Amino acid sequence: MRASAWAVIGAAALGACAPRGEQPRRTLEQGRLYTSWLYGNQYQKLWDRFSPEMRESFGSVADLAGFAGRAVSRLGPERRAIDERVDSAAPFSVYQRTASFDTSRRPMLIEWSLARDGAVTGLVVRPVPDSGR
Repeated sequence: MRASAWAVIGAAALGACAPRGEQPRRTLEQGRLYTSWLYGNQYQKLWDRFSPEMRESFGSVADLAGFAGRAVSRLGPERRAIDERVDSAAPFSVYQRTASFDTSRRPMLIEWSLARDGAVTGLVVRPVPDSGR
């Protein structure tokens, strides 16, 4: 795979309004679960939840493990979650987690774009932009 450690994987456009009803809670739970799998090197579980397009982007679970393993290793353990939110980007839901990590000077954004059935349609891991620059 030809991507830097902070590359945008898939397409996850953000909408302005939050989803209604049960979906936000389900998206929050799924986003937390998928993030724990990412941190815990449980790449087969993630692969099993990837949409066909995400699988095509990575090529194999081994390629996913190589990319994600490097990114997680560079960050070190998560120190704390700074913010979590769920947005709608119809027809998808988007879970965003901003967190601080042991070896990163800046907070990082982890973002999962999810289909209604919970399939992963996008993944972003990148530094949060500086707000005052």
